[in-house]
Amino acid sequence: MANEPNDDVFKNLAKAMEEMIRNLPGDEPPRFIGCTIISGSGDDGHIFHMDDYEDEFDYDLVEDSGFFYITLELSGEETSAPGVEFRDQEVRVTIEGRDFNVPLSAPIHLENSRYGIKNGVLDIICPKLN
Repeated sequence: MANEPNDDVFKNLAKAMEEMIRNLPGDEPPRFIGCTIISGSGDDGHIFHMDDYEDEFDYDLVEDSGFFYITLELSGEETSAPGVEFRDQEVRVTIEGRDFNVPLSAPIHLENSRYGIKNGVLDIICPKLN
């Protein structure tokens, strides 16, 4: 398998991060609050703010002939209940002011779609339009 062009850069970055973490003072384990990686050189560089991606929206989507089932585990650190908005062919979930869209492969019955939260798990059920 051929090496990707940036493999060496990422290996060196990983080694540098391991060394920095190993040498941090204090008794508590280190935490990342935010990070910026600048790739490229000169005017052609691209900036990626890593803290924009720290709150990924992980969910499970199961589809059968009549329904979409969406399940996601909440962190338990939310200060308010998540919001769920049903749209023609997607579901928008709002957690702590951040919106996440779940695209669906078919239109749904908006008025018959529902959701519930139990034991830190958000379950969403959307009947398909026939």
